[in-house]
Amino acid sequence: MRLLCPVLLVLSACSDYNLSGKSGGNGDGEGDSDWGTDTDGSDDGYPEDKDPTVCEPRDIEGYAVSQTDECLVESLPVGSFTPVLEWKKDTFAVAGGSTQIMMMPAVGSMSDDDGDGDADENDVPDVVVVTYGSGDVVRVVSGDGSGTELLNIQNSGVQGQGGVALGDLDNDGWTDIVIPTNSKTLVAYDHTGKKMWTSASLGGSMYGTSDNPAIADLDGDGNPEVICGAAIVSNTGATLGQGRAGIGGVNGNNVGTTSFAYDIDGDGDQEVVVGNALYTKSGSAIWQNGQDDGYPAVGNFDSDDKGEIVVTTGGRIRLQDDDGTVLCTAKIPGADSAYYGGPPTVADFDGDGEAEFAAAAGSRYSVFEKDCSVKWQAVTQDASSGNTGSSVFDFEGDGVAEAVYADETRLWVFAGPDGAVKLESKQHSNATWLEYPAIADVDADGQAEIIVANTGGHSGFYVFGDADGSWRAARRVWNQHAYSITNVDDDGGIPKKPARNLESYNNFRSGDIYAGSDGYSLPDLAATVEDVCRDECDDGVLVAWVSVSNRGYDDVTQDFVVTLIAEADDGTLSTLGETEVTDTVPAGRALASFEYRVEKGAKKIARITAKVDGGDGSGDSAVSECIEDNNEHEWKENLCE
Repeated sequence: MRLLCPVLLVLSACSDYNLSGKSGGNGDGEGDSDWGTDTDGSDDGYPEDKDPTVCEPRDIEGYAVSQTDECLVESLPVGSFTPVLEWKKDTFAVAGGSTQIMMMPAVGSMSDDDGDGDADENDVPDVVVVTYGSGDVVRVVSGDGSGTELLNIQNSGVQGQGGVALGDLDNDGWTDIVIPTNSKTLVAYDHTGKKMWTSASLGGSMYGTSDNPAIADLDGDGNPEVICGAAIVSNTGATLGQGRAGIGGVNGNNVGTTSFAYDIDGDGDQEVVVGNALYTKSGSAIWQNGQDDGYPAVGNFDSDDKGEIVVTTGGRIRLQDDDGTVLCTAKIPGADSAYYGGPPTVADFDGDGEAEFAAAAGSRYSVFEKDCSVKWQAVTQDASSGNTGSSVFDFEGDGVAEAVYADETRLWVFAGPDGAVKLESKQHSNATWLEYPAIADVDADGQAEIIVANTGGHSGFYVFGDADGSWRAARRVWNQHAYSITNVDDDGGIPKKPARNLESYNNFRSGDIYAGSDGYSLPDLAATVEDVCRDECDDGVLVAWVSVSNRGYDDVTQDFVVTLIAEADDGTLSTLGETEVTDTVPAGRALASFEYRVEKGAKKIARITAKVDGGDGSGDSAVSECIEDNNEHEWKENLCE
């Protein structure tokens, strides 16, 4: 935990209070004084060996707490699968001739819909695309189905078929956009469309067409980096490194790159993943295995806690260990030309508790077992590139994932266990490169939707949902091509130390947050004023001990803030201090307490209140909880007069 404001941080009554704080340690955590009673018969309440003018340290250890039943749902009703086109955005008021989309639509909150001063998971998400046809235009469209165009950025030089990555680059609480350009640079825009920076030329580290950037905090310092191909740049656009092996593409035989960051070996540090190497933040190779480069994905396919890398390249698919050793390789069905094979997807397709991987090619979509044998294949049509990706989601909540894929003429949904066709929609067309359908709750209705890009006979993007309104909930964010759930927070923030997807979900390019379970669990944060000491009140100091607990069934891994508030006897409120909690808060546990020393000043303290993660019903919380109105604890007894 880090004390953000070790001295006065006052909202009003600037000279009334002061504060310092430190972490606590051992103790029973029950909030009762451990000083006992006076042993000399006097009525001062202190043992003979205690100094009544100094508060003794209270080392309150972490302890178990009761858990809230509503934070655990062990089963959900199984929905139906009746997909329907809910709405589409195929015309544009600005640059109306630019309507073709050949990239994965990204989803995130770019606008303040609820009027609370920021854009986060409490707002209606927005869809971010790049269109081409008569100029390349970066567009932000409201996800509410109205078709409202929030941003149209023209004449920017971006790749017409390049991907975007969304995330809060500068830590201002707003989601930003990063896009590759035709001149092999990266350009960043803020949520208003203002250009933040343009990188230097990244030369051979990018392909130059259909590049797909990714955002990650590689060193955990709170300042994200941007990865594109073999290039790593800072959150201000400065070049940090350029790898010398692969770029996360197919050896120049086809278009695009899809590199990303991931903690492959579980050492707490993320590496840059390309098809045949791992890089550090500076671009130095951790290893390179001499194989052909390709499009990567990550999952865990064995009994250890390290990840394996799936790579598609040259019409083949292979599985590599965390050190680059090739574990198996196979020809991709339907790869009629040497370069066919799109970015892979990882999921438990058949519900057996073990992950499989999938890839599309020129005329087939195939799922592979961990030994690279083909589990099933389905007929598709993508002779134009054979490089399209796919996504995964369990729409009905029956414990079986579906594969979502869009080729040249159709939007497909295949049953995960056997490839049975669940949807074959002709309301789609695309000339295809590396794009694939995104899956998110794009209109904030509590259910997943499919967002698919179009060119040719259809244009713009289409949004498919369930006619019966029974599909499972999805996140309101799908921020980049190399999406893996834990790589981005719900509000678009980039985590310093993201949870490893393979430990909780074990999927890649999947939106299935319930993977491996037919229910769900959520955390429930609470703050408790454990005890106070008024023995130093004559010196103007009140000491308080505060702990943070998680009464839910899911660990809290995000950073959040605990705030201590004082109310004077005249009703004046003052913020005494803020402590940032960076430790994981396990489900069913309270962390060790931390101590505040409040210099009370001239006014009498009527009560103190500890607020966790913004307090009750906060619209600016960092953690999604099952209960949001129990985040405050008030203490009124034994305060300084």
